[in-house]
Amino acid sequence: MKTTFLAIFLLLFQIGFCQSDKLIQGKITSESFSIPGIDIINLSTNKSAVSNMEGKFSIVAKSGDVLLIGGKNYYTKKLFLKEEDINQKLLQIEIKQEIIELETVEITKEIRANLGEQKFVTTRKVDDLLNSPTNQLVYNGSIADGLNLVQIGKAIGSLFKDKDKKTAYNRIIFSDFVAKNFDKTFFLKTLKLREEEIPLYLEFCNADLKSETIAQNNNILEVTDFLISKKEEFSKLKN
Repeated sequence: MKTTFLAIFLLLFQIGFCQSDKLIQGKITSESFSIPGIDIINLSTNKSAVSNMEGKFSIVAKSGDVLLIGGKNYYTKKLFLKEEDINQKLLQIEIKQEIIELETVEITKEIRANLGEQKFVTTRKVDDLLNSPTNQLVYNGSIADGLNLVQIGKAIGSLFKDKDKKTAYNRIIFSDFVAKNFDKTFFLKTLKLREEEIPLYLEFCNADLKSETIAQNNNILEVTDFLISKKEEFSKLKN
């Protein structure tokens, strides 16, 4: 009888001991890196701890308790403790980092707007030049006989005046040369430009330093080749 009572007492003591709280040691990692500053909360006892610089922590818990693990920029994780977890020398807990979405960055193309000051504008301003009804360089339907290329050439040429007035009188403006030697058909049929694109295209050609040298040579064939090659660049810029 005494032997039976002693056995029952030892069994109850062992069960009570197994279910009692125990100070467990753990470590928080993410992709094999130790993570400090992570909160560990025992939801069963409302006790909490925070991982140190090595990602390690200590907390009182027992088998069956639920640990809530989480921190800034990391997904929250629930861990249901088992007996083997309690008996580990160092409980390893892996958490995952939250995915942070980056803001969309818009990259725009740029073209040279003024040779003298080396300013640049984005392609949005190019669209404004094409679509703005108040832009004097864009055909708006008010000229009965179509585009006056000579007038347009002079207007564009004024944007690229030489600072030295003495040399300005002797310099041939590329747009003037083109306006005098090429009619509207060349731009519409050969270069496949729309009528409203012609002024902007001439401005684009003027922005190339090579255009001034070509204009001084007074060579129609050389200018024609230059206009065709710039048309390809102009088309890529719009896309």
